[in-house]
This record gives sequence, C-alpha cells and structure tokens, in this order.
Amino acid sequence: MSITPVIMSGGAGSRLWPISDADTPKQFLALTGELTMLQETANRLEGALFDDTLVLLANAAQSKLISDQIGNRPHLVLAEPCRRNTAAAATAAALHIQAHHPEGDDLMLLAPADHVITKPKAFHEAVEMARAAAQAGYIVTFGIQPDSPETGYGYIKRAGAIESGVFHVEAFREKPDLETAQSYCDSGNYDWNSGIFLFSARHFLKEIEQYEPDILLAVKEAYEHSTSQGQVLALEPSAFEKSPSTSIDYAVMERTDRTATVPCSIGWSDLGSYKALQTLRNGLNVSTAPSETKLHEAENCLVLSDGPQVNIIGLDNIGVIIDKGRVLVLDLNKSQDVKHIAEAHKKTR
Repeated sequence: MSITPVIMSGGAGSRLWPISDADTPKQFLALTGELTMLQETANRLEGALFDDTLVLLANAAQSKLISDQIGNRPHLVLAEPCRRNTAAAATAAALHIQAHHPEGDDLMLLAPADHVITKPKAFHEAVEMARAAAQAGYIVTFGIQPDSPETGYGYIKRAGAIESGVFHVEAFREKPDLETAQSYCDSGNYDWNSGIFLFSARHFLKEIEQYEPDILLAVKEAYEHSTSQGQVLALEPSAFEKSPSTSIDYAVMERTDRTATVPCSIGWSDLGSYKALQTLRNGLNVSTAPSETKLHEAENCLVLSDGPQVNIIGLDNIGVIIDKGRVLVLDLNKSQDVKHIAEAHKKTR
C-alpha cells in the first residue's frame, strides 16, 4: 500500500526575514542548493513508498506559485482561504485522502515544505519502519536524535517500545531553556520534534472528532463545498474560517493515547533561523553575496546580500542580511528573535 505524500506549505516566513516574508516564504527560496525547499521536499517524497500524486496544503494566493514550482508531477493544491494552523490543514488533507482511497489504504505522510533532510534514504527507512504502527491506528511522529541542547525545538520524551524502532510517547515538551535542553540530551530518551507525521486518514479524523469536533465540522463543510479549477481545490471560505486555529500537537498529539515516535538520524533541520542556515552551510564564514565580501579578523559570520558589498572587521557570530533594500544585522545567537522584527514590520504595512 502506497502512502500519500502531503506537504504543508503555508508558512509565513517570519524567522528568515527579510529574505523570506509573507509574499515569498522560505519554502519558495533556494537556500541550500539550486532547488527551492519546496522542490527538494517534493523530490524527497518520491519513490516506491509513495503515491504518485502529491497533495499540497497552501495559502490560496500561492496556489499558482506552488504549481509552477512542482511542474509536471501529478499534484493537487488544497487551497486554504485563511490561516487556521496545522490541525485544520491536516484535517482537510485527511478528508480528501479518505474520499479518494478505499478503507485500509489511506496512509498519509504530512511534512512541512521548508525542512532540510540531507539523508533521504534514512528518512525513507524511518517511514517504512513507522508504517505498521500507522496502519494500526497510531499517529506517528519522527523524533530527531539530538546532537546538541537546542532551545529552538520542541522535544519528545520516549516511553516503551511498541515494536522494533517504534516507541510510545510519554510526553511532549515545549521549547526549553538551555539548562533543561541539556538535561534532555543527557537523559538519552528525548528527541527533537520534527513536525513530520505518518497516520491513517481515517484514524486521524476519529481523533479530531473526539478532541476538536469544531475543527472537523468546519473543515468538513469547507471541503464538501470546495470548488475545483485545474489542479487547485479551493476550500469554501466562510466555512473554513469557522475552524479553531490550533496545531496538530495541541489538538491531537498531546491528548491522545495513540501517539508513537520513530527516533531517527536523517540530517534534519527546520532551517528556522539564520544560525541554522549558517550551521547547515558548515559554519565559519558564509557568504552568498554576489559582490566580493571582505572579512578581517571575523569568524562565524553569515553574509547574504542581493547586491551591496559587505565588509566585516573584528566581529564574531554576526549575520548581515540585505534583501530588496532591507538590512538586518544580528547576533546569530539571537536568531530566534528575528520573528519579532518581522512582526513589527507587518504591523506598520
């Protein structure tokens, strides 16, 4: 039985402002190679494990951009008229997959469009390992074995094994402070929460019905009254707007007793900060400026410029980002705070 790949592409792009913003979030940018992050994610979800048709969840305004980037691969864009977080988006995808697959053949892999996975073979092996648990009704997430005490990620605490390589989840933990993150790493039974899920559409809808019936009611109405044009299925706006806005973690994962996790090492990053981008590009001094960048007695600096020349003297761990006339200078250790600047600019638009 193949797995329907579902890509969530509704991110607002605030953590990599200014190169990523609401008009062109990071999933539509080529940050790690020649392909955009969306294209890399789509390529990763090809192969014998997966159904040929790709389902994408996205802002209605970005439907054409998505189709242009996906190209000739068979796909359907489930267009959301407004943002209602990941629980509503996953519910829409689950309703679609249940409607188009016979009972028992409705597994779906839900993955963000803007994550990096440098070991796709290991990722496919982890998905294969999770398949039986998902078929049995578990909502399976993929835990990333931590190599540092990250404070920008949520954590999953593993419990006993369900089967080889698949574990019950004892608890989900929010983004911790550094001391707590270090204790998680030292314990050996915590993993980073990747935000990637494998489950049966039918079983997921049962969980949503139990814990968030208002989400199911609103999204089901929006799906049943959706309109189709080419490769875009537009959810009905007035119904979808009634859905509560909450994440899959809050809606289901932290409440159900049907959670499972597969710890894995897949070269994962959510690329959620400029520090993460610098690390992914092997650290030291990183520059993607077209003009010649000069650094003197400077270390661990990141320079991204769409034109102006950047010169840095005597500084360490500094980022200089220039895009479309917007300039950001930051301490890379404060990368998680970029979203506050992005939000402040949104309010003044």
